[in-house]
Amino acid sequence: MVRTAVLINLPNSTTAGAPRLAGLPLLLRAVLTAQRAGLEEVIIGGGPDPAPLLRRHPRVTIKWRWVPLDSSQASGENHGARSSDELSVLRHLRHEVKEDFVLLFADSTFDAAALQSLRSASLDGKAARVVKPQGDAAGADSALYLCRPEFLQLLDDHHSPNGATHGVGSFASALHTRERLSEVEIDGQVWGRVTDADRLREIGRALSHFHLKPSDGMFAKFNKLVVAEPLIRFFLHTPATPNFITTLGLLLGVAAGVAFAQGSYWWSLFGALLSYSSAIMDHCDGMVARLKFQETKFGTWFESAVDYASYLAIFSGLAVGLYRETGVAHHLIVGALFLFGTLLSFIVQSHQRRLVSKDNPADYANRVCKKLEENSGNFFHWLSLHAVFLTRRAVLPYFVFLFCLLDLRVLLLGWVTLGANIFWLMLLYQHRLLRPPKAAAEAD
Repeated sequence: MVRTAVLINLPNSTTAGAPRLAGLPLLLRAVLTAQRAGLEEVIIGGGPDPAPLLRRHPRVTIKWRWVPLDSSQASGENHGARSSDELSVLRHLRHEVKEDFVLLFADSTFDAAALQSLRSASLDGKAARVVKPQGDAAGADSALYLCRPEFLQLLDDHHSPNGATHGVGSFASALHTRERLSEVEIDGQVWGRVTDADRLREIGRALSHFHLKPSDGMFAKFNKLVVAEPLIRFFLHTPATPNFITTLGLLLGVAAGVAFAQGSYWWSLFGALLSYSSAIMDHCDGMVARLKFQETKFGTWFESAVDYASYLAIFSGLAVGLYRETGVAHHLIVGALFLFGTLLSFIVQSHQRRLVSKDNPADYANRVCKKLEENSGNFFHWLSLHAVFLTRRAVLPYFVFLFCLLDLRVLLLGWVTLGANIFWLMLLYQHRLLRPPKAAAEAD
């Protein structure tokens, strides 16, 4: 599998006016996408020194090195015509590449799945294979190439006609005519090479669709792509971190609990609206983390912990509010049972998350769903698979608002208490199903 990427830089890649996609400069996004796709090294050719951009971003862990086109570029001067001559950059890199590589561009837009698929594609005896942009970007310049080192050596035989562009596209067309290059179909999405601000905004919206979780249901997709989309776009263009957004969600959840604890119909409706707002923050933090390449194991744990803390605040507040309104201590007892079930659910699920997906905690829900689908012949696994959506923050706020609107708060408290205690029991029942084989566990 290919381990190295060659990335042709942009003349303005490190300036304040550099093209940006979803809040990140295109050069930085290309490097982080290569990192996410599993590449081991990125060789950056031409353009200004990318060190000020790459070194200050804490998520850049991939090995990279910059090869300036000439000494004047190394001093930060003359970023004009020569640095925009892509073939000159490639000729300068001929002696830097000793094995097969993927060729990228700082103005190329693609997702990690596309690059990962290209890494494992076959060259089929060609000097290079090219990925054509897909969908409505089919007319754009090609953004991804899979190449042998021979691809760079063939540059000596290429001479662009007077007036022709000196881009890789003209060279690729010449190789295609000589049957040294062919197209390749891969998984993932490729939008081509884009620097236009309006087009980049369109691609930014499309990226949200490609960063949905496989386990996202109808409510989660609606919340993320319709309700939360303006907020996500706002947060992408601010310094706000995903953990900051998660904290905002927690504060809204606590505020909802305080509103419910006031013990009246109108306060409960206000609490339901705050509960919904808290859930929307829960959708924003994960999407912003994926689009800004800021996923962390702590962030995944923190998001899960805040979900449970918000539940505790909201429904404990509901129990207190019902007691204050009616004077019936029974509501406090039910609230205590809810507290017990929720804490046990958090403890059991945290252990199960480490067991099932410690290499990628964010993929926990998807992996559990796959296991339950494989064993859906068991009634309890089938029930878990089809009822788990009721416990998610994408769905629950809608039920909370409906029950409060109908003034069925007593029924709501009883329902969530029963659900919280059934949930941890079902998690325990699934434990044997989700536990890795004994031999694999001992080897680990």
